[in-house]
Amino acid sequence: MGLTKTCQTRLMGGVALWVLTFTGSAYAQDGAFEDSATPLQRIVVGTGVDKVAIDTPQAVTVLDQDAIDAQQARTIGDVFKEIPGVMPIGSNSVFGESINIRGIGENLSSDETRIILQVDGVNKFFEQYRMGSFFSDPELYKQVEVLRGPASSTLYGSGAMGGVVTFTTKDASDFLDPGDKFGGRLKTSWDSNGNGWLGSAIVAAEPIENAEILGALNYRKSQDLADGQGNDIDDSDFDSINGLIKGRYTFGANNDQSVFASYQRWTSDEDNQGYDQITWGTTFGNVDRTVTDQTAIAGYENAFTGNNLLDFKAQVSWSDTRVKQSNMDPVCFGPTTCVYAFGLNSEYSYETWQGKADNVSTFDLGSDWMAYVTTGLDAQYQERRNPRDMGAYTQSGSATHPEGETKNMGGFVQTEFVWNDRVTLIPGMRIDYGNVSIGSYTDSSGDTVTLNEEKTKIGYSPKLAAMVKMTDWLGIFGSVAHTERLPSLDEVFSNYTVNAIEKEKSNNFEAGFTLAFDDLVRGGDAFRLKTTAFRNNITDYYASYWNGTTVVTDIIPEARYEGFEVEASYWTDTIYGTLGASVIRGKNRDTGGDLNAVPADNAFLKIGYVHRPWNLDFGWRGDFYAAQDRVGTSGNTTAGYALHNLYAAWKPDEGLMAGSELRFNVDNVFDKSYRNHLDGDEGAGRSFKLSFAKTF
Repeated sequence: MGLTKTCQTRLMGGVALWVLTFTGSAYAQDGAFEDSATPLQRIVVGTGVDKVAIDTPQAVTVLDQDAIDAQQARTIGDVFKEIPGVMPIGSNSVFGESINIRGIGENLSSDETRIILQVDGVNKFFEQYRMGSFFSDPELYKQVEVLRGPASSTLYGSGAMGGVVTFTTKDASDFLDPGDKFGGRLKTSWDSNGNGWLGSAIVAAEPIENAEILGALNYRKSQDLADGQGNDIDDSDFDSINGLIKGRYTFGANNDQSVFASYQRWTSDEDNQGYDQITWGTTFGNVDRTVTDQTAIAGYENAFTGNNLLDFKAQVSWSDTRVKQSNMDPVCFGPTTCVYAFGLNSEYSYETWQGKADNVSTFDLGSDWMAYVTTGLDAQYQERRNPRDMGAYTQSGSATHPEGETKNMGGFVQTEFVWNDRVTLIPGMRIDYGNVSIGSYTDSSGDTVTLNEEKTKIGYSPKLAAMVKMTDWLGIFGSVAHTERLPSLDEVFSNYTVNAIEKEKSNNFEAGFTLAFDDLVRGGDAFRLKTTAFRNNITDYYASYWNGTTVVTDIIPEARYEGFEVEASYWTDTIYGTLGASVIRGKNRDTGGDLNAVPADNAFLKIGYVHRPWNLDFGWRGDFYAAQDRVGTSGNTTAGYALHNLYAAWKPDEGLMAGSELRFNVDNVFDKSYRNHLDGDEGAGRSFKLSFAKTF
C-alpha cells in the first residue's frame, strides 16, 4: 500500500509541477467551455431525427464528453448526478449499481425490464438476486442520453416504462483532425476518498484514407470509501480493467457509405465480497466474484446521397454479461441451520445475439411542411444460464432463477411532421413479439425434470407527441404514450411452474413548456428552461420487496407515478448557472398506500465562472434532498440533506500545455453524513479529485 501511495504522490506531483511551470504560456480559446453551460442546447440523437434537447417534445437530457469529464465519475452511477428524475440506486459497490427513472427501478424487483439500457445501440441486460444490473466504466463513453418516460418505447422496445438510457462510445474521429494520421489521449486521475486511481490511454489512427481505428485501455482501482463519519463503506473497494477496439471504413462516390465494427470488454475480480451487494445483509455470507461484460458489433450505413427516401443503418451484435462465483459461504437461517443455497460455485450469464435495421425517409410536403419517417426492425435471442455446483451434482438454476431462453422481435414506424420549425407532431407505433421458454432443469434433489414450456405475448406501444413554438421564446409540448411490458422469464417460470402472467400496461401523459430568451439581462446572455409534468398509470404492476424473511411479489391492479421535472440554464460569456429538480410520487391505487423506490424530492444548482484569458472554469454545485417518509411495505424513511461541491477545470490551447486538461473537484466539501433514499449503504464523505489529460 505504501508503494502505491508513493507512486500516486509522485504522479500527481509531476502533473502539478508541469502545470506550474507552463502556466504563463497558456491562453484561452473563446467558447472552450460553452457546451458545458448549455445542457438544453445539446443535440439529441435518440428520438428519431437529431434535434436540440429543448425542442424535443419529451423529457430528455444529454451528457456530452465535457459533462461526463466534469463529473470525474468513479462509477457509472456517478454520471447521473445532474439529470432530473434519474437516480443511481443500490450501493457504492461497483457490483451493486442500478438505475431508477421517475420512481421505477427497485433493487429486488424485475425492474431491469422496465428500463432499457443500450451501448451503441445494443441492449444490455443482467439480473441476479442482490446484484446490480450494469457493469462498465465512464471512461469508455463520449455521450449519454436519458429519455424519460414510456414514449421511448416506440423506438427502443415495449416496456420502457421508466425510460431509456443510451451510451455512446468514443470514436477515432474524436481525436483526429482533418489530415491527421495519428492521435489520442492519455489521462490519469486520483480520488482521495478510497485512494482511487485511474490510468487511461486512447490511440486513434487513420492509416489509409477514410479508415479510422481506435484502441482504448483503462485501469481503475479504489480502496474502500469512507462515509461522512469516517467509517469504511464495506465492499466499495474494487479494481477493474476495460478496453475498446473500434474501426470504421467510409467509402462510395460521396463517402456516404461505411462499415464499422467494435468490441469492448469490462472485467473486475473481487475476493471475499458480500454476496449481498445491495442491502448489505450478512445472511448470505461472502463470495469471490469475477464479473465480465462484453459487447461486439458489426454494421453498415448508407446515407444514399441524393435519395431522400433512404438513409439506412443495420447492425448485428453479441452481448455477454456473466458473474462467476466461488468459495461461497453457506446461507444460515439460524445457529444450526446452514445450507449452500447458491451452491459451492456458480455462474450467472446472459448471452444475447441481436440484429437491427432502420431507415429514415425525408418528404417535402410543401407549404413549409416536412416529414421524416423512421421505420425499423429489431430482434434478439437471449440465453440465461445459471449452473450451480451443489457438490454431489450440478443444478441448472433454481426455483427463483430458472434457466431459459427469451426471444423478442419488434417493428416500428415513427413520423415527425415539422412545419416551419414551429410545429412538430410525432405519431408512432411499435409492435413486439416476446417468447420465453424453459426446457429441462435440475431440481434441488439433483433429478432432471423436463418441462418444455413456453409463453408468448404481443406488446403494443403507440404514442402521439407534439410541440408548438407559440412565440420565439415560448413553446408548449405534450404526449400520450402507451406501452406493454412482456413477462420476464423469472415471472413466467418462478418455482418451475408455468404461471398465469398478464402484461403490465402503462398509459403515460406528459405536458410542459419551454422558455428561450437571448439578451435577457445583458448583451450576449441567454436563458433556457424546460419543465415537464407527467402521470404514468400502470395496470397489473409487479412489485417485489423484502418482507424481512423472503422476497415477496405483489401484483398491484393499478399503480400511479406522477410528478414534474425542471431543467434550466443561464449563461453569459463568463458567468453561467444550471438548475435541475424533480418531484415524484408513487401510489398503489388499490390500497392508497405509497410505492417503494420513489426517490426523495431533490434539486441541484450549479453556478460557475469562466475566465477566458486563462481558459479557466470554476464553480460550485449544491445537491439538495428532502426527507422521504412516503414509503411502501417494509420501506425505510430517510432524512433530508444538502451536499456542497466545488470544481475547477483548466484547458490551455497554447504553449507546451496545449491540448491538456486539468480538473480539480471537491465533493461533499463539509464531509456530510447522509444516505441516499434508494441506497443500501451510507453515502461517501468528502473527496478531493484531481485528473489530468493530454490530447496529442
